Parts: sequence; C-alpha cells; structure tokens
Amino acid sequence: MSRQVGDHRGHSTDRRRHAAATERHLILGGFGLALLVGGVLIWRFWGAAAAALGLFCMGSILTLFGLLWLILWLMERLGGES
Repeated sequence: MSRQVGDHRGHSTDRRRHAAATERHLILGGFGLALLVGGVLIWRFWGAAAAALGLFCMGSILTLFGLLWLILWLMERLGGES
C-alpha cells in the first residue's frame, strides 16, 4: 500500500503547536535535570540540609515562573485579538 500525499497517519501537521510543545518539554526537562543534578551535588558536598534549601530555592523559582506564565496567559485570554 503506497502513501498518498498529505497522508500523515494520524500525526498532527500543526508546526506551531508542535514547536510550543517541544519548547515546553525542553524547559521542563531542563528544570528537572537541574533539580536532580544540582540536588545530588549539593547533597554530596554540603549535606541534606543544604540540599533541602536548594530544593526550596528551585521550588520558589518555579513558582515565580508559574505565576508569571499564568499572568501572561490570562492577559492573552482576556485581551483577545484585535
């Protein structure tokens, strides 16, 4: 059976949505990697209390980024397109 032009077998062709999803996955993966590697290195060299403080700081940063994203998302939704 030959493939016809435009036959993507269930795959989305929306490149913007794919780019946005890829960017989101890379950002979350980067934070996860920083959290894991940074936490292990802090724990290894300075102990559990310092690692807990590092986790708290990373959580605070993630919370601030989440709030900023929420504000921008709400502004986009409420502002509409002109």
